[in-house]
Amino acid sequence: MRKEDIAQDIPHAATMIANSPEILANGGSCLAGPDGEWIIDPVIDQEALIVTTINQQKVREERQNFDPTGHYSRPDVTHLRVNRERQSVLTVFD
Repeated sequence: MRKEDIAQDIPHAATMIANSPEILANGGSCLAGPDGEWIIDPVIDQEALIVTTINQQKVREERQNFDPTGHYSRPDVTHLRVNRERQSVLTVFD
């Protein structure tokens, strides 16, 4: 993302452009496989269209390596807790 990508009709566009470096974000688009390895390495400092065909079988294979609710389930170690209370940015302690 470059300075010229900032739309002129957004609030404070001129201030943002005046106070921003020439390049605001240098890309980093990539594709990682289900095993964590790069299928396409991060593309940095250049414009590019990255395209590949995804092997859905690889996803199913990797799911066999980590099954948190099946054979390797460890409820003594892993616990999911859902807090359904309304959240606030302020907590007051007495």
